[in-house]
Amino acid sequence: MKIILVRHGEAENATPAISDSQRELTDKGVSDIHKIGKFIKNSALAVKQVYYSPYLRTKHTAEILSEELKYGGEMLASDDLAAGKGCSDIISCLVNFSNSDTVLLVGHNPDITYFAARLLGNATVAENLIFQPGSTIAINVAREKFAHGQIIWAISPDNLGI
Repeated sequence: MKIILVRHGEAENATPAISDSQRELTDKGVSDIHKIGKFIKNSALAVKQVYYSPYLRTKHTAEILSEELKYGGEMLASDDLAAGKGCSDIISCLVNFSNSDTVLLVGHNPDITYFAARLLGNATVAENLIFQPGSTIAINVAREKFAHGQIIWAISPDNLGI
């Protein structure tokens, strides 16, 4: 299966009045996610399902991506993608898809970096993955083991001139 991991776009700083889970995307964050959405739309991957962390900035990121992709399905919030959860428990949802399906997950760093490393079958690769806000990596991985995957792409919105 193909798993597209996206870190939420750049978000405003937390303040005493704004909790971490309620942080909004900045204007740059919105712009960056539109770029990433266009990039994914122009790829050969067709997203079958979108999951996102229940935080406001990840929900907004998923909404922008869905708009750019013309995704007509239901986006699903998943506590497994919440900050600090490590992302690995989302695998229980992914086993229901086939190896030809593409699923998009929107989460937080460093969880998404470590999950990408797990899917690639090499925990030390996390040291070499740069997941700036809005960055994405697509990994082809067998759903029977969710390890030893191959990178299809890894890109930051700052590298896109769209």
